[in-house]
Amino acid sequence: MNWKRNSILLLAASLLILSAPVCATTMLKMDLEDLTTRAGTIFRGTVIDVNQGTIQAGGGELPAVTYRVRVDELYKGAATETKGDMSIMVIRMLGSLVHSKTNADGKLKFDAFGQVPRLNPGADYLLFTTQESSIGLSVTVGLGQGAFRVLPVDGVDGQYQAVNEFNNAGLGLDSAGPVELDKLSARINTLLGR
Repeated sequence: MNWKRNSILLLAASLLILSAPVCATTMLKMDLEDLTTRAGTIFRGTVIDVNQGTIQAGGGELPAVTYRVRVDELYKGAATETKGDMSIMVIRMLGSLVHSKTNADGKLKFDAFGQVPRLNPGADYLLFTTQESSIGLSVTVGLGQGAFRVLPVDGVDGQYQAVNEFNNAGLGLDSAGPVELDKLSARINTLLGR
């Protein structure tokens, strides 16, 4: 009789597991050449402003985050705005700065765009972004693959390194992990035929 009860419990647990919603993202693994080819713009800069808002599409509103980035180095494409000698890139991505919120009916609603990279104000990045869509949206190519955080090298003045959300794995560089920004810039320029 004990085996019968255990079998029923195992069956019930299996059904619960199988009926639970599954959320997954399948992403194309890209190397540096793929990122460079697919990007509409490639630039390095500092995030100067971040705003939560919405965008009109298909008769409804979608959550969107707008990033304004001061461009320090432009590899491909053109800046969105120019003010004096300062170039600015405006990137509007689907998503919300808030991970979840409660609806009017009291139900918790989670952000469905958790895979889109979030850029921090004041932080430096090397970004590979898509061309702007007809409704004004773009995203980093390969999501976290095309968003490199630029950080100073400890103890070395004027030296910087870059690392994406996947620790640079699969980029076709010498190895995974942070790479010197100068070497990454040189490789990008070579891929662009410069």
